[in-house]
Amino acid sequence: MKPTVVISSLDADFSLSLRHILEAEGFATDLVMSSAETAAAIRDKMPVGLIVDGRSAFAIDLCRALKEDAATDHVRIVTLVPVEAEHRFEAFLRAGVDEAFMRPIAPDRYLRALNRLLGTEARQMPQQERPEVLHHDGLSIDARAHRIIYDARDVHVGPIEFALLHRMMSEPGRVFRRDELARLAWPNGVFVDPKTVNVHIARLRKALGLVMKTDIVRTVRGIGYGLEAGKD
Repeated sequence: MKPTVVISSLDADFSLSLRHILEAEGFATDLVMSSAETAAAIRDKMPVGLIVDGRSAFAIDLCRALKEDAATDHVRIVTLVPVEAEHRFEAFLRAGVDEAFMRPIAPDRYLRALNRLLGTEARQMPQQERPEVLHHDGLSIDARAHRIIYDARDVHVGPIEFALLHRMMSEPGRVFRRDELARLAWPNGVFVDPKTVNVHIARLRKALGLVMKTDIVRTVRGIGYGLEAGKD
């Protein structure tokens, strides 16, 4: 049995749909509808995950309170933010959530996040079966060939820029913190200042800008970077 995932929402359809998906994945679930119920459901459970409905008026304050309370700060929070509440996306990140996604979203994306955050990745796709070529908004990146292509044209970038783009294309729509990108794109044991990440993102933008009309790299001020939602 996998850990418990608490689902916090005032929308019964939202909660019941998520419960069906999560229990099929092997998680136990607990449905709650208020801040007090959420905190109570999380206490004394380890590990425990929380999916927060980004539409709830109390959601941001709830996430912040849980992360600031020693009795509940162990919870791993995933927030699903609907398009109409996009203006709240950065506020959720600042409140300390571990992952935030824009809805609509394919379930496998937040399931991967929960598996990673809760240490239950064993059921994920083996490395050799993962796609070698990723696609996003007409852009293709081939990890094995170390090649980036857009509109039949090669995009030439350095190894760090390649690693940054590959990581962001693996989960488009997700915002990566600068320290996380530094950990993923640089060799182990190398200290990377957040400003250095900014420099390499600027180089990546410049290279992509030579072939693409739009800037697909999204900056979330004070947090990090991700890819704008694409058409594929």
